[in-house]
Amino acid sequence: MSPQYFEDIEIGSKRNAGSHTFTADEIIRFAKKYDPQPFHIDAEAAKTGPFGGLVASGWHTVSMWMKLTLESRQLDGNPGSTVRAGVSPGFEDLRWLRPVRPGTTLFYTSEVVEKVVLKSRPEWGLVKSRNEARDGSGELFMSFIGKGFVARRS
Repeated sequence: MSPQYFEDIEIGSKRNAGSHTFTADEIIRFAKKYDPQPFHIDAEAAKTGPFGGLVASGWHTVSMWMKLTLESRQLDGNPGSTVRAGVSPGFEDLRWLRPVRPGTTLFYTSEVVEKVVLKSRPEWGLVKSRNEARDGSGELFMSFIGKGFVARRS
């Protein structure tokens, strides 16, 4: 079971959210709807583009992180919809470091890197986590620092 309160969360704790293999059809379908740039939606046009071929949208890689994170919480019995989980005030330092090509499998992780006690909202704490997507050889493709409010014990 995942930690329930801010005080239960340990800096350095790490979660494996799972993996996803990107297919050409999925890359094109996502991009047509949300990021219709030629190198995301047309394999032929992508050959002359900046990546030399079809690649996934960076937003697609981040969306898969969100999906897998929520699924892994449900497996832990903590769907993230409890009273103890708050909203996210955003994220920092989003980086897309390598193009995600069809057939690439990314493995997603999240590691707690900081906890902040909020003087202005003593019922909540802020948890910062480093979120990453790496391939099977450990190469880093995507990273960002996520922030989320977590309820504190009374």
